[in-house]
Amino acid sequence: MIDTSLNSSNFYFLTTVFQGFILSFIIIFRNVFRKTNLFFGLLVFLFSLSLLHLILEESISAFNAKFPIPMNFSLSYGPLTYFHILYIKNPKRTFLKKDLLHFLPSLLLDVFLFTALFLYIRAHIEWAYEHILFIQSLSLYLTCLGIVQLAIYTFLIYKASVSIKRVFREFQEVKKWLNYIIYLWSILIGFLLLAITFGLIFIENLDKNSALLYKPLGVFMGLCIYLLGYLYILKYAEVIKNYAKRISNFNISEEELEHLKNKILFTLKEEKLYKDSSITIAKFANHISWPINKLSTVINESFQTNFNDLINHYRITAFKEKIIHPDSNKYSIMGLALEVGFSSKASFYRAFKKETGTTPTKYLNTKT
Repeated sequence: MIDTSLNSSNFYFLTTVFQGFILSFIIIFRNVFRKTNLFFGLLVFLFSLSLLHLILEESISAFNAKFPIPMNFSLSYGPLTYFHILYIKNPKRTFLKKDLLHFLPSLLLDVFLFTALFLYIRAHIEWAYEHILFIQSLSLYLTCLGIVQLAIYTFLIYKASVSIKRVFREFQEVKKWLNYIIYLWSILIGFLLLAITFGLIFIENLDKNSALLYKPLGVFMGLCIYLLGYLYILKYAEVIKNYAKRISNFNISEEELEHLKNKILFTLKEEKLYKDSSITIAKFANHISWPINKLSTVINESFQTNFNDLINHYRITAFKEKIIHPDSNKYSIMGLALEVGFSSKASFYRAFKKETGTTPTKYLNTKT
């Protein structure tokens, strides 16, 4: 039976566990063949399982001795997150046999050592009560190994996130998601370091005051489940799906794309092709000897805009430079607009309002 003295805390924690299990299944099975979802769903599932283990361990006397089955796979948190990000970065990546080595520490410590230790405790329960401080200390020191491992994977996650392609319009949202994970793991590392330090210092009073560690840890794990699970489902799953799909269909390397982008910038800035009022994407592509679809793809992915808006951006930038020139009062607003490439008043005013949020006249009044 669960201890009713912790009934209110357990009720909220168990509710979180239940939601965590549901969230993990939704994430995994919303797209079964998408490895990003698989690894992240497993992460949420293991977080929920660890929280359930924490509840049972604190609520049932000698729970581990009565039920020596692994439920806390904390050494898998880092590898699961790392592979989640690797498959965002490269959806076509193949999971290799050597990748299983990332989960070897969890297999050896979370599974084999845990099972062997608590099978021994169950068979020697009197010895366990006599050496409870040793067992608690050993548990805390093993948690230190988990912190070191999580810190290593946080660094690997950061390195992987830095090298993610910046050329797609979804990049900023994907980057936010990766930053959330890195920040959360960093906070978790700091929290566990603090908790273990206090646990080791006050080891002799740990049994009496276990709630001081148990409840904050439960709250933090619950927040991780809610933040990661709901945030991913409601905001980032679709963005990451689109990002991964675009990467899979994009055959231009990041280095080549940067070179192509610089070619477009040179044509716009140095050759000032935007001043041609009759310029079209076909004419621009012919000028630089590219296929139209190639030019369109590079503009869409590198500048996160379309051809017309890109051309109008440079025209409006040129207009702003001319409007502050001392000789600008010799010309009308429309005269300057025609000089930078606009063909009509309507197209100029429409593009200017879209770019700046105001009209050319109001903009000019702020400069005088």
